[in-house]
Amino acid sequence: MIYGMRKYLGVFMLLASQLSVAQFDPEAKAILDAMRDNYRNIEAFTATFTQKLTNESAGLEEQFEGTITVMDKFYKLIIGEREIYYDGTDLWSYNKDISEVTVSPYMEDEQEISLNNIWDIYQEGFKYILLSTNPNGNQVIDLDPIDRDGSYFKIRMIISRENRISSFTVFENTGNKYLYEITNFKEQADLTPDFFKFDPEDYEGIEVLDFR
Repeated sequence: MIYGMRKYLGVFMLLASQLSVAQFDPEAKAILDAMRDNYRNIEAFTATFTQKLTNESAGLEEQFEGTITVMDKFYKLIIGEREIYYDGTDLWSYNKDISEVTVSPYMEDEQEISLNNIWDIYQEGFKYILLSTNPNGNQVIDLDPIDRDGSYFKIRMIISRENRISSFTVFENTGNKYLYEITNFKEQADLTPDFFKFDPEDYEGIEVLDFR
């Protein structure tokens, strides 16, 4: 009886050891590092994407398209009639429908996930594991946040053989799933920081809500 218990205990400890190693899977890290290095070597880029929100229990399904341009820490995001500019200091959110822009200091959120930081978000606060490699060469990697008190418990990334993100899904504790799919990707070589600045004087009759 004691031998049997020791046997099962040994199996359990072996499985636990394997799971512990998988939490920081070296194969996954090598793929993530290659992806990070690839994006770091790109001076600037523009990507079009679709975002799909689903929640099966709530019967929720929404989808929209957007475009984001990124250069270093700057970005410009266009979603429908809304444009969001980050000029390195302030965040400008312009709503064409009502001719209104709000401006506020940029407050970095460690929980924030977006197309301008997803490629290096794994470097701090995450465990990771390579789940599979698809026949087309795409690799599926799960990122699990070490801090379990956040709004989401997993990010699933699909990384192409060209070391680019094809899609990623954010799994929230509420049951919401956000799927982002990159539909087009283009490198940009002629952008300057001025591209990411919003000037209210260029918009006649615009209302400015300044929270700085």
